Amino acid sequence: MDKQSNSHEFEYQRLEKVLKIIDNKQSALKEQSSKVKEDVVELRKTFWDDITVNMDEMDDIIETQESIKQQSNILAQKERHYGKNYQRMKQLERLKNQPYFGRVDFQEEGSEDIEKIYIGTSSLMDEGDKDFLIYDWRAPISSIYYDYAPGPVEYRTEEETVQGEMSLKRQYMIRNGKMKGIFDTSVTIIDEMLQESLSEAADTQMKSIVSTIQQEQNAVIRHRGSKVLVVQGAAGSGKTSAALQRIAYLLYHHRTNLTANQVLLLSPNDLFSSYVSNVLPELGEEPVNQQTFHQFVVNSTDNALHVDSPFEQIEKLMRLEEKEQEKQMEVIQHFSSVAFMDDIKRQLEKLNQSNLTFRSIRFRNELLIDKTEIEDYFASLEKDMRLPNKMEQVRKWLLQRVRAFQKEEMEKDWVLDQMQLLSKDDYAKAYHETEQEEGESSIQDEEKVLREKIIRKAFAPLQNMIRQNRFVNTFKMFMDLIAELNGNGAVQEYKVDAIKLLRKKQLPWELATAYNFFKGEITGHEVTRPVHLIVIDEAQDYTPFQFAYLRYLYPYASFTLLGDVNQAIYSYASEENPIQEDISLEESVERIELTKSYRSTKPIVDFASYFSPIDQPIEAFERSGPLPEVVRLTKSISEKDALLHKIEEKQQAGHETIAIIAKTADACRKIYQQLHKEIDVKQINEDTKTYQKGVVIVPVYLAKGIEFDAVILADASSEVYWHPADKYLLYTACTRAMHDLTVLYTEEMSPFLKDVPKEKYRYTTIVERQEEES
Repeated sequence: MDKQSNSHEFEYQRLEKVLKIIDNKQSALKEQSSKVKEDVVELRKTFWDDITVNMDEMDDIIETQESIKQQSNILAQKERHYGKNYQRMKQLERLKNQPYFGRVDFQEEGSEDIEKIYIGTSSLMDEGDKDFLIYDWRAPISSIYYDYAPGPVEYRTEEETVQGEMSLKRQYMIRNGKMKGIFDTSVTIIDEMLQESLSEAADTQMKSIVSTIQQEQNAVIRHRGSKVLVVQGAAGSGKTSAALQRIAYLLYHHRTNLTANQVLLLSPNDLFSSYVSNVLPELGEEPVNQQTFHQFVVNSTDNALHVDSPFEQIEKLMRLEEKEQEKQMEVIQHFSSVAFMDDIKRQLEKLNQSNLTFRSIRFRNELLIDKTEIEDYFASLEKDMRLPNKMEQVRKWLLQRVRAFQKEEMEKDWVLDQMQLLSKDDYAKAYHETEQEEGESSIQDEEKVLREKIIRKAFAPLQNMIRQNRFVNTFKMFMDLIAELNGNGAVQEYKVDAIKLLRKKQLPWELATAYNFFKGEITGHEVTRPVHLIVIDEAQDYTPFQFAYLRYLYPYASFTLLGDVNQAIYSYASEENPIQEDISLEESVERIELTKSYRSTKPIVDFASYFSPIDQPIEAFERSGPLPEVVRLTKSISEKDALLHKIEEKQQAGHETIAIIAKTADACRKIYQQLHKEIDVKQINEDTKTYQKGVVIVPVYLAKGIEFDAVILADASSEVYWHPADKYLLYTACTRAMHDLTVLYTEEMSPFLKDVPKEKYRYTTIVERQEEES
């Protein structure tokens, strides 16, 4: 038997040994968990049995409290133990499917021993818990697997840089606990393993693919140093996957001071959030706080307001004529700038020195505190005090005044009237509250308790209103700010329409972040939890104002920004974004470029590169596939029949996820009306939360970040994709396809498609194709 056969036999035997150890550890954990669960149930049942309750003397009270605390700590400790066992059980279950995917043989400098390092999604010790059978992919030593070929290597720990020699690099394909392939390689990830991963059909959820991380992606995952990391990645370069694995890596390495609820992941839409939601749990980490920026803004906005979404904004823009569209883009860019944030700050300084717009405080339709009184009190406060601090003083003063009114109202007749409406239970509770040692209760005491109850309930909404700062009319002051704006002709024209919308309590998306900033600077920003890490996906669609707002809210947080300037579909809204522009910050900003595209086949990447909006290098992974097909629809065939024909083609080819991508939501609705009675098809819109396999119809801006086996671009005619900004949409739509791309058009194709050399695609018409088949 040759050396390689011997080596492979060892690997098969080792895999069996590891799987047996996993089984044994699972059995031990099950037994342990069952015992801990019994303990928890028993502790909950007998919680008060082991506590001595004595409230006679102060010493007895303290002893009772300590006894309760001790018993609670024991119960909490048992519950934590049970929770950790449950998490470990899930990790072991994942390891049974694929215990490890890589191995490096490493000899540390100065040592005679060569250590076999097996790498998987989580660590595994031997049965004596002395030696590592598998190292977690996030462990410092695992980095050499991703970054080096055999030869001299080094890796960093928290304390030092370790140098040595890698004599072997081996990769495994293990599925359902069975060895499918073993490869020795001198590169990061050999083509066979990556090819298999990339050739798989698109799933409804993104998968953890730590086994195929490339060296440049590893640089993103393990980056340390600067507070802001900017990743410019070509479509399909794996930037989102790298970012999610970066979160898992940081949670693993900083587990003592970074928890999942201190991480904020901002996704482009709910569909995308659902698509990536499975990655962190697959890596053994808790899900993080994930939301869209629209949700983030809405959560801090007045409940009475309707906040337009970015999708509503782009839809409105695309419906405008060219001239009006240009004007609106000017307006949006004006309100998206940091200069507008500076305008707001100046206005706030003026308000602080003069006065705010307040509302009078009323109770039962009677005036309690006139707004002029509030204005006078505000004016009496120190001029140099910050606005939120002044507002805190005003709140305290108002609540104090209201408490005084409560006492006055206690004896009024309306309170007696309300008492008549109380239930028997209310009277019984009042009796017990006022019951004396002799077991009696006076009617006067009972009445006092009931009056207090009615007053507390009656004044509660008013007190909440004050605590929520609704006595200051921030929205009116913001409208005044917009009305007083100076600017070019487009901004002046916009003011009239904006004021009309604001009066209807409708907040356009271009003003939403500005309003939250304005309101927060007056009443205090609502930051409900500490955030130490913010990851922004599709950051090229964020405006300078939006990014500055996030930096303002979380000055101590680290940021990871991911994006592709070629997919800046909101270039309709702003020509500047945090990915493309220099970010002016005190801290250093580091940039990493991912230029290699792995999602789409080489023919699709080559095709799309000819209308790539920004001159950024894109390197296609060498994965073959059919040329993209460009199809002209003739008048003798309807759009409906053409789409049905193409869908059938894709299904016969075995594609499981097929997307019909149109430019707008209106176009998607029309296509859905044509098709839904003929085939099983789902329409994806702004409210769609999850993505399922099959045929879907989706507007291009909701398809961002998601991949499909096959894409049919519904109408790429010159009258649809003509504006310079449409190039971003066209590029984004085409790069959603993993294996198969078809582009339909009528009359004349988009001018951007004319730039593609004819040898880069197959050109046909539906009619000719059908005649050939017959």
